[in-house]
Amino acid sequence: MLAEEGKITNLTLIERIAAAPFDRIRHKLAVIVLILGAAAAFSAFALEVMVEDSNVVDVVFLPIMTALFATMGLILAHHPERLRQFENIAYALLAAYALSMLVFQLRHTLPQLHTFSETMFWYPILYLVAFLLHRRSTAAKIALGIWAVSLLLSLLFAPYAQLVAAHDYSALNSLLQLHVSGLVYILLLYAFSRIEESYAETRALAYLDYLTQLPNRRYGETMLLQLLQQSREHELPFSVVMMDLDGFKKVNDRFGHDVGDRVLKRTALLIQRFLPRGARVIRWGGEEFLVILPETDEAKAREVALEVRQGLKDSPHEGVGVVAASFGVAQLSKGISLDELILRADHAMYRAKEQGGNLVVTVSDMLKPSR
Repeated sequence: MLAEEGKITNLTLIERIAAAPFDRIRHKLAVIVLILGAAAAFSAFALEVMVEDSNVVDVVFLPIMTALFATMGLILAHHPERLRQFENIAYALLAAYALSMLVFQLRHTLPQLHTFSETMFWYPILYLVAFLLHRRSTAAKIALGIWAVSLLLSLLFAPYAQLVAAHDYSALNSLLQLHVSGLVYILLLYAFSRIEESYAETRALAYLDYLTQLPNRRYGETMLLQLLQQSREHELPFSVVMMDLDGFKKVNDRFGHDVGDRVLKRTALLIQRFLPRGARVIRWGGEEFLVILPETDEAKAREVALEVRQGLKDSPHEGVGVVAASFGVAQLSKGISLDELILRADHAMYRAKEQGGNLVVTVSDMLKPSR
């Protein structure tokens, strides 16, 4: 979902920039980056061994990075739920490598070359990735922490007396630029994150249903098209469930619209509680909700609808009681458009209404000859 309970600030920068369909792309991208990172670490280590120009930091870290990145990439390919955990592990390892390399360059490279080697050009990436992976306040603490540790290491390990005695102002300038530019990067990233957060809140108003905090129909149609295209490209099943609350007008008439709004908000939370991983739910309009089920055939979609139906039945609303729903299930088939798919689910839902409500009807049920 784009947000939970309207708290845009609880999302990371990459989550706010990305819409919900980006989740799968982010997972695949992480797998590719980990595998490429393992290959890069192995190639760098092998090259250094061949030319006999390795240093103690690379000798220790590059084999570890090769093995760990490759292992995490292979595991993540089959267990996407471990994405956040592996992102944090990879980041911690890269930070440890960068800080260790800084110490090595302070003691050896800086006095000899009068500047840092090309490896340190990548140092600011640590600050950027912190803001991509964490909320703004946490990212700022992590980035400033790394910057502070870098400064402390420079104070402890840089040979200031040697550099000053040799009038090596080029090396001193490189050291100064490393820390000043790092602080500027962090401040700019923090400012950009705040600006982007304001934009995300504005965008959320256009994409979210204000009452239920679910994606609204406008965004839902975009989400549907993207997920549908993925299913067609990979020849995977795809189903939708149209659901409509039974007797909801009576709730408004008897208890008032404030209570009706409370029922809708709680119903939205209940629906999400009983959905499987990867499913999406949209407030389609009024008391109608559309559940999107990628990689799900009609039979499994019916099971999901039955579980949601039972969940609503077992979760009465305070002062109101049980508010049941009617469900219509439709699976994508060749030759039909998205509008036709939604229309089929809608017809099945109305058939459930006609039969008394609190039922799940599939398109296949409607095609069966009546007895």
